[in-house]
Amino acid sequence: MKPPFIGLIAQEQSQNAYQVQAVKLGIGIKTLSKEMSGSDLIEFAKECDLLYVDPAIISTSAIKTAEKSGIRIYPTSKTIEELAKITSHSGEGERLSVLVARSAHAQAASWPITLLSNELCITPLPGISDEIAQEIQISVLKLAAEVGLVGGFELIVDAVEYKKLIGINWMTPTTNYWTQIGSVTNFYEQNLRAVLDLPLGSTELLSKYVVTGALETDQNSDDYRPYLHLMARNPRLKFDQSIKQVAVAGDDLEELLTEIIHAQQYYSGKIVE
Repeated sequence: MKPPFIGLIAQEQSQNAYQVQAVKLGIGIKTLSKEMSGSDLIEFAKECDLLYVDPAIISTSAIKTAEKSGIRIYPTSKTIEELAKITSHSGEGERLSVLVARSAHAQAASWPITLLSNELCITPLPGISDEIAQEIQISVLKLAAEVGLVGGFELIVDAVEYKKLIGINWMTPTTNYWTQIGSVTNFYEQNLRAVLDLPLGSTELLSKYVVTGALETDQNSDDYRPYLHLMARNPRLKFDQSIKQVAVAGDDLEELLTEIIHAQQYYSGKIVE
């Protein structure tokens, strides 16, 4: 049996992550990040078994043109149009991130809820009851089924009134990095499994907590200099320069927050040690 070949259109910062997971799964993939007309999309789809595209890059009309030509493409235009009917709100203050993936045969999975606070992400959401967490995740999984989602997305909702939708990120979620170091199956691998209609992986946490933080380059230095001090201070820190993130996983949330905030401050030059 010949392995499938996927054409993927996503933001540049996530293309490498999808390519790495495609290699691990043993499937073919080609990627782009530019806007395309329907005819260009049809041309791009040649030799591909399916297309997986970011609706923030490819218009719904272009997706419809590809669908009419017989191309299998996700998300479908119907899914995008159904989600567009949901009222979104402006977001200020703390927000929640809920990641979900769903396959064509309706197998679905969600990850633990993440708290977005300033330049930090904390997973799972601290202080939430199991009952409320389950209620939020069930509502998101139900929405994914109602709109016929195939693939994955991230819903950003208000931290106080979680039924208020703030935004949707399709293939490059705000909280993508934590799943790469703190989950049995990361968001990118799960997305590929979903569009290929493979059994979905476990989204179980590998540690009690994962904390990630955005990095800001020191104007008087570079992105490499901080490694020596920060890696020596805490060998458990993980860095991804492609998305300017630092992360750490463990059981003591207060300690993890202290380490990430220190890393951010040292990296940016706000403190010198």
